[in-house]
Amino acid sequence: MLQFSLAMSKEADHGGEHSQRPLQPNELPPELAEYLRPQEYVMLKHATDQGTIFVVKAPEREINSVTGPVLMQVFHELYQEPEAPVIRSVVKMYDRPDNPLSLETFTNVRDEQQRSDFDTLAKQKEYLFLFYNENLHHQLSKRLNNPNGKQMSKILELADRRSSILPDATYNFDQAKARVMSNTKL
Repeated sequence: MLQFSLAMSKEADHGGEHSQRPLQPNELPPELAEYLRPQEYVMLKHATDQGTIFVVKAPEREINSVTGPVLMQVFHELYQEPEAPVIRSVVKMYDRPDNPLSLETFTNVRDEQQRSDFDTLAKQKEYLFLFYNENLHHQLSKRLNNPNGKQMSKILELADRRSSILPDATYNFDQAKARVMSNTKL
């Protein structure tokens, strides 16, 4: 597990959401920075010394648009594809109600780290989002209450059950994820 410290100061509080500017930069571990660098938009779960967080990379203009009080929605879905179960986590930030900033990430329950990150997140009282701009500078932090813990645990249990009956030889998370991505939209 890669670890990095989280340092923040409170900026706003609105409907269970807290926007926070970093007191000091939260530098990304080198392996994570390398993965994020070529992508314009990405959101992923990541284990830290304080639980599982969402790491978001987006253009600075998008991050600026979600600074301060912005309504946010987080939901998790289970897709029982023939090749593998796929857990899809979606975050929508309603900075522009007609065109919210929407991001998704996926969980493969047969990947020990991904499964553990999702399980840890399900047990947390809050979601924590760290936003990084194009230059991978930590620009914004947000906290949001997590009312989905029980639902997330149930989704994980169902995904585990589905995974356990699929033979290793035919298990293909990447193919299942591609199908989910082609059949859903943000």
